[in-house]
Amino acid sequence: MANSQFVTLLHYIATDVLFPSFCAYCGKLISNDDGVCKQCRNSINKIIKNYSGEYVFALEEKIHGKRKWFIDNGVWLFKYEEPVTKLVYAMKFKYNRSIARLFAQYCIDAINVQSWQFDYITYIPISNDRLWKRGFNQSEIMAKHIGNACNKDVVNLFCLKSEKAAQKKLSSNERFINTYQKFDIIQGNSNIVQKAVLIVDDVYTTGATINECARLLKANGVQHVYACIVAYAMLKEMTP
Repeated sequence: MANSQFVTLLHYIATDVLFPSFCAYCGKLISNDDGVCKQCRNSINKIIKNYSGEYVFALEEKIHGKRKWFIDNGVWLFKYEEPVTKLVYAMKFKYNRSIARLFAQYCIDAINVQSWQFDYITYIPISNDRLWKRGFNQSEIMAKHIGNACNKDVVNLFCLKSEKAAQKKLSSNERFINTYQKFDIIQGNSNIVQKAVLIVDDVYTTGATINECARLLKANGVQHVYACIVAYAMLKEMTP
């Protein structure tokens, strides 16, 4: 048996026999590493929205009032509703890395239709406690897959200054207060001056976190900030 055939056989035994995969949405047995079956993937394909920054910024100001936007533009792929909510849950709380890779491919598809010219890709950090429990930062995984596809360096630009209360437990106004000065720029990143940076994240609710990170980038000399976010939670409440 040729070496390539032997490797293929070992991969089949390891993935399909010893450690079979199941669709994160419907639970069906699958033989791929996408995290979802073909039927569920097709259903996800039908609900892609790819909302632009122009649309989201205007909607956000209706909800929260005028604010200073430090993000120059962005793309939001989905409403935060089924099946996306279940997939996000599987990724973050059932530790399913394959979902992060699946979301990354949707991000790549969305970025490819934009006219953005960016130099680096970065991501929103998570607390040490979450990183220890989960074993990975889902936004970092997505960013690295996007970086490989776009041939761009992925750099860790942000650190948490303090382990504040989880955002999901707070009201809208409390989220903005909680987020202000929560992050800092990691020193030694002077090469970002006059550059353009793409920030990757999974879920946007009020925009407090990613806008604060964009503010820090601008304050440290970044010229343009773009955002690619998987799901926009507020659209579930505000649009049909």
